[in-house]
Amino acid sequence: MSTYTSRRATFHAAIATAALAGALLTPSAALAATPGATPGAATATDKCTAVATIPSVRAGMSVTLTNRAKLGPKAELKDGKGKIVATVDKAHNKDMQAGIEITGTGVAVPTFSQWLKGGEHAAKSTAFPKMPTDCGKDLGGDTSYKLVNGETVTVHKFSRGHYRAEFLTDGHVVKILETQGAEAEAGYVHGMYVVLDSSTGKLSSEFVRTRSGCKVTETVPSVFGLGLSVKLTNSPAGPKAQLRDGTLKVLASVDRAHPVDGSGLKIFGANTATPKLGQRTQGGVNTPYKMTEFPSLPEGCTTATTPAKTATTPAPAPSVQTAGNQTVPKGGVAAGAELKEQGTDKTALYAGGTGAAALGAAGITLLRRRRAATRI
Repeated sequence: MSTYTSRRATFHAAIATAALAGALLTPSAALAATPGATPGAATATDKCTAVATIPSVRAGMSVTLTNRAKLGPKAELKDGKGKIVATVDKAHNKDMQAGIEITGTGVAVPTFSQWLKGGEHAAKSTAFPKMPTDCGKDLGGDTSYKLVNGETVTVHKFSRGHYRAEFLTDGHVVKILETQGAEAEAGYVHGMYVVLDSSTGKLSSEFVRTRSGCKVTETVPSVFGLGLSVKLTNSPAGPKAQLRDGTLKVLASVDRAHPVDGSGLKIFGANTATPKLGQRTQGGVNTPYKMTEFPSLPEGCTTATTPAKTATTPAPAPSVQTAGNQTVPKGGVAAGAELKEQGTDKTALYAGGTGAAALGAAGITLLRRRRAATRI
């Protein structure tokens, strides 16, 4: 017999025994979960712990709900004699065999769910007991942030660098951000781009798409690593793209006047009504860019064209040089050419050294190491 089958059989045997004992001790009418937990015989051990006991959906059994500011919520399924047969908490929030689950473990009032048939989608839900309003502040465990869409989200601190934020829709968790280490955690939820800073636990937010007059913006994922994003802006003045870190600090940018950056960003069609952003991290000129369209200008807004040079000041023809079978402009014009890459498998060098140096000074170590596709 497998370990899983053995554990499952043992659990169901415990449930059957508990149900038989409970039937002799308590009436079977109290089966439905209550809208909110009512304090039972258990009492809180300190001011930042709230305890309540509710009936289980299993005949003759009960559930003890404990809400703790420092350790988080815990639910214990008990038989008629008070013996614990299953437990869920912040670290292990679901037990499918027992049919119990905790959601919203990072908020002040989590939700306990239990079911017999139909799985978690047919569960009865009960709110955990509330703690006093001043709980958690002295422990530094929970901090609430108001987001740009008006909702408030609580960030729970487990330890230094370890934070967790949960986003709910109709009482169900739809998105979790959790940091464990040096990286920020970011994601898209409820029409927002949200970032959880691992060093401070601060939760930042912005709308994924915005409009102000003829100016439109959109935030999209970056190919350079987790926690990074690119903010695309389009207006009559032309397109602009900004690569940002987990704190939304700008690390590199490209626009109509400077469509190529040594970090691997490039705007295609910068002087057209349909510009696109290309992002490329590795593989050299033979690796295609990941393309993203800029948001379209609102109706009635037009893209301004680049002024043409006057006849009295003709633009000098750019000088060129040949590299293999490819013709590449010299000097400043070369910034618009495809970036040549060279180096070993331990380094990555970009043409446009100023952009790369600036990116390095800003702390980017996310340009992936690779073997160059071509050598000069």
